[in-house]
Amino acid sequence: MQKIVIFQLFLFLTLLYGRTIESEIGINIGLNSTKNENSFKFKNPTIGVTYQDNRYMLIPRVDLEYSNVKNDYATSILKGSINAIYEYKNQTYTTPYALVGVGYEHVGGATKNVFESHPFVQGGVGVRVDLKEGFKARIEGKMLQVLASSKEGNEAIITTGISIPLSYQDSHQKQPRTIKRDRATTNIKFIPIVVEPSKPKFVYVKNNECPIKIDRPDFDRDGVEDRLDQCPATPCNFTVDGYGCPVKTTLRVNFRSNSSKIESYSINKIETFANFLLKNRGSFVKIIGHTDSRGSAKHNMELSLARANSVKRALIVRGVSASRLSTEGRGESQPIAPNSTAEGRAMNRRIEAILSYPTNRRR
Repeated sequence: MQKIVIFQLFLFLTLLYGRTIESEIGINIGLNSTKNENSFKFKNPTIGVTYQDNRYMLIPRVDLEYSNVKNDYATSILKGSINAIYEYKNQTYTTPYALVGVGYEHVGGATKNVFESHPFVQGGVGVRVDLKEGFKARIEGKMLQVLASSKEGNEAIITTGISIPLSYQDSHQKQPRTIKRDRATTNIKFIPIVVEPSKPKFVYVKNNECPIKIDRPDFDRDGVEDRLDQCPATPCNFTVDGYGCPVKTTLRVNFRSNSSKIESYSINKIETFANFLLKNRGSFVKIIGHTDSRGSAKHNMELSLARANSVKRALIVRGVSASRLSTEGRGESQPIAPNSTAEGRAMNRRIEAILSYPTNRRR
């Protein structure tokens, strides 16, 4: 009865506090091997639930696991732990990761001085596989060391499971849309994207600011025909790939001279870009900083990287997963305007964002 209450409380708190951006719960099954002095014996069935928040570079995860122990020293183990996960970024749907954590295990039917309840530390590795609509599959192995006398030994755990997103929106799913046109012009005023019949969501597009690039149907005027466009509402300021999905944009983020602090009047540009990334979760983003030519080349290289990192931190604060973001500084090496004028130097002090996608992403 006690175990059931603990599991129900954990699930309730997860659902109550887990409705942040890119958070998820997981359900796992596996096998536990205890008393591993001589060899591993994975014979104790294990079931567990997890909650993690993917907004940070080191991803926090809370685990709760129950094992039915089949030996003479105990009858069951109930463990709770707090872990930090580091994911190794790549551009496929398969992501390896490592974890470390601390926790406490309660041993049912314990044997004194042989197998008792104690705190523990653990480490492990795993592989995450991204599925459709934000679901993820995982295979994971962990080693656990009990913080007690050497008689307690250690444990090994192998699990597999699935993670369920608590907040997800498939940005590439085609949505029903209608177009309302001004009677006097052909400019598009708004596009209602129907999420539910009673709750339309509006995405504003200023098509009058986008030049017409092809003579075939091209709703967002990105040069990719609508029937081929996998990202049908791309803003004008993006360069797109052959699928109509954004690959590059320039953010006019302003900094004071010799400073990496984002000025208040540039925050709205950061927020707009963050909202775009949250609605287009399939991409990885490289943030590249540039400077004008004033100052030494070495100093400008350091300053450009500091500015890129400032933008990265601002995006993370606004909910973009740190695992999607990387930074690079290119100093004064790639000007887009003459550095001989104040206007040209202002144009060269810029942030670029390069978007890429998993190699097997396309449908």
